[in-house]
Order: sequence, then C-alpha cells, then structure tokens
Amino acid sequence: MNRRTRIVLLVAPVLLAGGAALAHIRLLNPSTGARLHWSSPSNVSVVISSAGSVDIPGGLHFPAMRNAIAAWNAGIGTTAHLVEDTSPAQQARTDWQDDALHELFFDETNSSGYFPGGTGIVALTPVWFAGDGHITDADVLFNGSSFTFTTSGQAGAYDVQDVATHELGHLLGLDHSGWAGATMYPYVDPTVILHRSLSRDELLGMRDAYPAAGFASITGTVRRRSDNSIVAGAHVVARDAAGRTAAGALANRLGVFRLVGLDAGSYLVYATPLDYPVSVANLSTGNTVQIDFESTVLGTFSVATGQSISTGDQLVGPDVAISLGRNSDRYPLRCIAGRTQFLHARGVGLDAGSSLAASDPSLTLVPLSWFGNAVTFQVTVPAGAAPGHVDLTATAVGNERSILPAALEITPPDPVVSGVSPGSGDEGGGTPVTITGSGFSAGSRVVLGENVYPDGQPGGCTVVDASTIQLVTAPTASGACDAVVIDPTGIEGRESGAFVFAAMPTIATVFPPAGSAAGGTTVVIRGTEFVAGCLVRIDGVQQSQVSFGDATRITLVTDAGIAGGPYALEVANPGGATATSLFTYVLAADPAIATVVPPSGTSNGGETVSIQGANFAPGSQVRFGADPDTGLGGSVAPTVTWIDAGTLEVVTPAHALGTVSVIVRDPSTSQAAVATGAYAFIAGGGGGGGGGGCSIAPMDQPRSPLEPLAGGAWLLALAAILVWRARHGRQPSLAPAIANARDPAGSS
Repeated sequence: MNRRTRIVLLVAPVLLAGGAALAHIRLLNPSTGARLHWSSPSNVSVVISSAGSVDIPGGLHFPAMRNAIAAWNAGIGTTAHLVEDTSPAQQARTDWQDDALHELFFDETNSSGYFPGGTGIVALTPVWFAGDGHITDADVLFNGSSFTFTTSGQAGAYDVQDVATHELGHLLGLDHSGWAGATMYPYVDPTVILHRSLSRDELLGMRDAYPAAGFASITGTVRRRSDNSIVAGAHVVARDAAGRTAAGALANRLGVFRLVGLDAGSYLVYATPLDYPVSVANLSTGNTVQIDFESTVLGTFSVATGQSISTGDQLVGPDVAISLGRNSDRYPLRCIAGRTQFLHARGVGLDAGSSLAASDPSLTLVPLSWFGNAVTFQVTVPAGAAPGHVDLTATAVGNERSILPAALEITPPDPVVSGVSPGSGDEGGGTPVTITGSGFSAGSRVVLGENVYPDGQPGGCTVVDASTIQLVTAPTASGACDAVVIDPTGIEGRESGAFVFAAMPTIATVFPPAGSAAGGTTVVIRGTEFVAGCLVRIDGVQQSQVSFGDATRITLVTDAGIAGGPYALEVANPGGATATSLFTYVLAADPAIATVVPPSGTSNGGETVSIQGANFAPGSQVRFGADPDTGLGGSVAPTVTWIDAGTLEVVTPAHALGTVSVIVRDPSTSQAAVATGAYAFIAGGGGGGGGGGCSIAPMDQPRSPLEPLAGGAWLLALAAILVWRARHGRQPSLAPAIANARDPAGSS
C-alpha cells in the first residue's frame, strides 16, 4: 500500500478548499490524479456520535443525520450505500481519527484543531486515502465551537441535515459542484435547507464512481472557436428535454469531458466557465480551470440506454463581460409550484436592456429591474410542476451570454401539519398515529423525537394521501416533541410539541364502576404507570378529590355528575399521556356498610350474619374476601335476604381462614359498598358464633330477651338490635361507614 495522504474538504459560508476531476466533480489525489473512492462502496460504515451538539436537545441530531444518510442511499443505479453502525459503544466514541471509525462528530471545543477562532468553516470532512485513490478513512466534523446548529429551524443556526448531506458527499468521494443548486454547492446559509435533497449532479456522480448498471454517456472536447485551442476545466452541463438541469462534468486538462450516468433521452449540452459563484478556489488541488470563454450551447444529442457517444470537438466563443451569479446570493433560489415569486440574482454586466430566461419553458420569468450588478425578476411556476433544477441565462444587449446552472430549484409548497391523533403515546412504542394536514407527498419522512419514519419502509410511515399519514410509533425518549413531515425535496412542515411520549398509564379496573350522581362515591382506580400529579376526569370534568397512591393505585371521591353514561373516565399524567375507562352516574344513593354482625364465623360457612348500613337495594349481592380495590375474587354469599334499605341477612360462604372484606353490590346499577376487614373466618368448634351457638327466629315473631345468651356474650349487641327492631318495626339510624376505609399502614 502506498503511503497515505490526507485531504481536508470543507463546507462553509466563505470560500472553501475542495477537490476536482471529471464529472460532478470527483475528488482527486493531488499527486497522482487518481479519483478517490471506497474499495467496498456497498458497505461504507458510518457512526453518529451520541454526544451530539450542545445546541440540540435529546439526541435530535440523530434523525437529521439519518435523513442525510438516507438521501445518499436513495440513489438509483449505484452500488454506493452508507451503513449506520448503531452500536452504543461505537456511538460513544470520540476518537474519530481511528481509521476504522467513520464518525459524524460535533467538535464543540476545537479538539480537532481544524477550527481556530474566527474561522468561517462550518463543517469539514477529513479524507484519508492511498496513492491509488482508495479511501481508508473519512469523518465529518461540525464546527460546534464557532457555529450554532439546529434541527428545528432556529433562526441564525445551521441546519444539521443540510450540512450533513453535503459533507457525506465528500465522504463518498465527491468534490464541490459547479451547480448553484446542487447539494455539493460549496456555500451554506442558515436560511437554506434545500441541500438536504440530492440534485441529479450528485446522483450521476454516484453512478460514475460506483456504477450498478450500464448508463449512457456523452463525451467530447472543448476548444476555443478563435484558435481551436483546448479549454481546460470547462464546466459542461446537460439539460433534459424538459429544460431541467440533468448532468454536469468538469473537462480535464486536455479539455475532454464525460457526461456519464445518463438515462436514455435527448440532452442540450452547453459549456460555461467555472468562475462565479463556484470557482477553482472551491475545489481541491490538482485542477486546471480556465474561464476565458463565453457560456456556449454545444448542441443537442440523443442517447439510448447504455449508449456512449462522442461529440468530437466542441467550440466555445470568446470571453464576455456579462457574468451571472455570486456567492453572496443564497442558492438555490427556491421556486414554489403554483406560485409567483420575486427573486434577485447578482452578477456583472447585468445592464438595462439585457434579457433573463429560465431553461424550463413552462416557467414564466419576467425581469423587473437591472442594476448592472444585479437583476430582480418575477417567476411563475405552474401548479403541480415536478421538482428539479432549472438554469438561468442572462443575455446582454450584444447577445453575450452567461448561464448559471441549476440556479432555480422547483419544489412543492411546504407541507402543513395541522393535527396529530392521538396527541400522546407510550414511550415504549406501539401507538398508532394519524397525522393530518396538506401537501404530503409520496416518499416523505416523518420525524417524531429521535426516530424517523420513512414512507413505505418497514417501521416507517404510510402516506395515505396528500392530507393523511399513518404510522405506529417506535420506542422513544419521554417528552413532548414536534411532528415533522419532510418532503423528498427537503422542505418540511412542523407542528411544535404536537406529540407527547410518556410512560402511558393503563387502567385495569375502576371499582365501583358506578356511583351516585350526587357525588361522594369512593372509587379505586387500579392500573399501571400512574404519575404523581395526574388528573382524573369523568365525562371531561376534572375531579377535585383525587388521592395518588402509587404508580398502580388512585383513590377518587367523585364530584356530583349528571345521571347517565357510561361516561369516559380518564387518568391523565402530567405529560398528557392518558388512559381511559368508563364510569356511570346513577340517581340512587350509594349503598353503605356500617357493621357486620357477628363480625366472625367459621370457615365452613353456612352462618347467618346481619349487614347493617344504608341504601341497600332488593337483589343486592354480597361477596366475602374480594379485593376491596377491584371487587374481584372472594366468595359469593349463597343466600342474601333483603330486609330493608338498612339491613341484609346473609348466609356466609365457605372461605379460607382470615379477616376479609365484605362487599355489597347492586347488580342493577353496579354501585357497591366496601367494608375492608369487616369479617373474620375462623376455625370451627371454638365458639365465637359457630352455627350451633344460637338460633335466630324470623323477624316477624317475638323472641325471648334471654335467648341470645346461649350463643355467648358477643351476641348481646345483636340481640338488642333485633329485639328493638321487633318492638319498633324499623331499624335505628346508623351513620354509614366510609367505604374502603383502610389502615394507612396497610395500604397497597
């Protein structure tokens, strides 16, 4: 292997160093002229540094850089393919100089030494290569010590995706382009994001460097009409039959050009000096570029698939005074389909009486004023015009001509994101999402948080139509994020904070699921991922008495509501993530349990107990040992006799030993009363209310006041109540117990 040499490629808002060669333009070994390339282009590994930029929160540089990678991988007819290494260990590395690591890295402290104070370099790509031109290492460095970067359109900051797409072109072996609208145009501006999408110049450059199939080509030699001398470094450009900029090449030192990677078709070919806004100063060393000639149409040539034709010698006219294009303009000049816009281009010799034309005849272009060094013009683009680049041609009064390749870029209007439904989803992913708006195009990419959803790809999105996009979320860091739809041209639509990723609450049970419309029903909500400070709403009404227990339990005392339903019961975490269940308001008052007498009995069951309380309904059901939070489990009492609204006589079921809850439920309304720890199942044979301890006579028959003593002293209270009842025909007023009263130390 030959000794390695290093070349540094730059992109910045000032004149930059770069490379040159044949088509589009390729980087060269300045010593040998060998074109730089990867030996295994189908598997060029790149790593995005997890450190990111201090300007960009939460790893949001990842989707921007992944979109840049995807732009290069979308090229048809080339074997070049960037493969992202997503290993956390690799992403955490900062030793980008290692030959085995090809990293996209924000240099925040000028640790590389490439960004001294005051430099105008926004980003650069150091490329290491061998004598034969094969690349051994390349890395992309962003100048975070001098410039601010953004992924959200922050004013005055440089767009990460725009810059990264350019720099990855260098990493793959391309030099700066002579096209004003190309991704590899050597100037960057915070207001321009159209370099996010590749021009045909870059696509044909990849076909040239790493061809996957046979394409057509046009070759020839550029000479001066005056003396037939060769023109070294002439910029030769082809337009397709629609007048769109289609291919470019830089003639070599012998004036020979090759337009390669062409699809079958007819092409108008012209030569134009590489003087402004791109010049030899923007290219890497090893080039001879002559600019002393006029922009000249060389002819129209047709090629079939895979055909190569030679046009022979092509003659250009002498140098002229008129020159269109300066790097102080923000190229490309965007032209929006279906709109009329006013644009401005600088140059020299742009005097009154000159003319200005667009290469695509479907555009209507009207010059408005000439200032010698600038021209203001109006351009109208038909609705539905296909995206692409268009040349500008300025012609002086004496028919002297200057052509600026790809000065205009046609795009659709910005997509508009007007709604995202639902507005929140689980940070673990799996939430179906629908994005509504306008101007959505096939091939768009959606960004939510740190994830990208490409149209039509596994795990991506589906552009249903111009107003609808659907996707299923991937695992994403918690927090609010913008919903961004990026068109294939690089333009975007954005709704700030439109979607919240959070630990999504889930509601497993709401018990009881119904309560009095008068309010005051104690309800326990069980589920997962509840967060302190969460809100509970019933039918959209925020409830005022909510007690957060833990991530799985909330207690609610309902406010008054309107009888009816079932209504939506929502638990909304502070971030907005919401879980929904149902709750019904009924006119009837809620049942309440005051006492269970006797409070214990044998585990064999079959004993009769009296449940005292209020608002019991005929047909009530009683369950022993159910979960007091959910009403689930336990054993149903085999016999329940409704005495009146304050008394139920219940035969106990068989149950395991222990103290359990008692739940009275009205099956007609689903209202329920809970008494936690109200009854104890004990071993039989030890007294304490065994089945043979007493015999309770029917309530309509008189009883001896001494009879209860046979069952033990604890029955005295019950006997007193029953005797009182027999005498007065009604029960005493009992203050209802608060349902679900629990020992604070025993709460779950």
